[in-house]
Amino acid sequence: MKLIGVSGFIGSGKTTLLNYIKSNPSVKVIEADEVSKEVINLPQVIDFLKKYIPQSIEEGKINRQILRESVFCNNKLNDQFTSIVWPLISKRILEIIQSIKEEYQAIVVEAAMINGLDIKFDTTILLKKEEEKRMDSVMIRDKRNINEIQSISEYQFNKLKDYHFDYILENNNDIDVFYQNIDDLFKKIL
Repeated sequence: MKLIGVSGFIGSGKTTLLNYIKSNPSVKVIEADEVSKEVINLPQVIDFLKKYIPQSIEEGKINRQILRESVFCNNKLNDQFTSIVWPLISKRILEIIQSIKEEYQAIVVEAAMINGLDIKFDTTILLKKEEEKRMDSVMIRDKRNINEIQSISEYQFNKLKDYHFDYILENNNDIDVFYQNIDDLFKKIL
């Protein structure tokens, strides 16, 4: 079983890639963001939020938009938050991998901040897309303003700039070319 890590900046095409490879029955996809939705409700995370970002809890539920805005605007708070959450996400992903590893030829773990995971990957892939195309697609998809997208992109760049990726997968052409590039890369990896 190959363990493949996938990362990329906001709007680079991670979801498109994952949806495409999910059609392969020998490949399992684990999305760190989905796992984070589980671990964010653990007591140690809730305690942190109550203490440092109380506005992110509304009627006993976490408002992920407020949480996201709070941590992306404050590096110190972000570092504190990720020091609690990322180990929990890593642990849960490793538990999932352990329980399914015999069933698949490859397990793909997607995380925008892959370097935050304490997981040893066999191969890592960085998705890249021209900045203007990324910005346009995120503004349409998420209804976010350009300043918020640029802030997230800058944060991601600063966190990923020193991480070594084995492969760079460009997503600047039409969808069929992107799919062909995915197929070619996965043939090489697997």
